[in-house]
This record gives sequence, C-alpha cells and structure tokens, in this order.
Amino acid sequence: MTDTLQAAGAMCGVLMAAQLISRLCPRDKMLGFIRALVTLVLIASLCGALISADWDWPADPGGIEQNRELNEYMEDQYTAAARQEVESYIKGLLASAGIEAKKIRADIHITEDNSISCTKASLTFAFDSEARRARALLESVLEGVPLEVTVDGA
Repeated sequence: MTDTLQAAGAMCGVLMAAQLISRLCPRDKMLGFIRALVTLVLIASLCGALISADWDWPADPGGIEQNRELNEYMEDQYTAAARQEVESYIKGLLASAGIEAKKIRADIHITEDNSISCTKASLTFAFDSEARRARALLESVLEGVPLEVTVDGA
C-alpha cells in the first residue's frame, strides 16, 4: 500500500514539474510531446502499482459473530438430524421384530471427520417381555453400544 502512495505522490510531483516547464516554453511541440509521454508512463505506473497492491480490508466484526452463530446453529441442526436418523433406525429394527417402544433416545457422537457413531441408546417399553426381546435384538445389532432398557407399565 505504501508503494502505491509513493507512486501517486511521485506522479503528482512530476506532473506539476512538467506543467511548470511547459508554461516556460508554451510553443515548443517537442516539449509537449515529452510531457504527454511522461504523463502516460506515470499513469501506467500508478495503475500497475494499484493492481499489484496488497489491500488489507478491515474485518467486519458483526459478520464474524453472525458467522459463528450460523455455524453453531448448523451444527445443532446436523446433530439433531443425526440423532433422529439413529432413533428411526432403532425404531425400524424393533418394528422388524414386532416390538414397539414407548420412548427411544439415542446419544450420538460426531467426530472431526463428520462420522456419526451411537454412544448410548435408551429405550422404554410397556411390558417386560418386550424389553427383554428388544435388549436381545439390539445387543446383537448395536455391538459395543451401551443399552438402557427400562419398563414403564403405565
């Protein structure tokens, strides 16, 4: 940026000097041609300095805050959708065995590479027999996932 300002200052100085010299010899055609040529070179130099300048624009602090809030919102939505997908997967597994849960809650973990894993599954059933069948089914399918199976006879 300082190079651009220096080039603009030098251009102004040279143009003022060329104007003063042309006033001393107003009828000399060669001096007018040289003045025009110097002006053209200086303008081209200034344009080159402007194009190659490294512009440092100040960051908009409001935009950064909005971007962070948007990222948090999107992460929350992504987590909710992933949790709902895992819960519907478990519901489908139970439905294939003819078992219906009163409540299904799946805890998930999203890693840095955006892979989703189920860390815990909590299920509530109306009858003890359904709870035992569901535990047997889910333990064989969801290996390594802690299961919390409860019975709510209400």
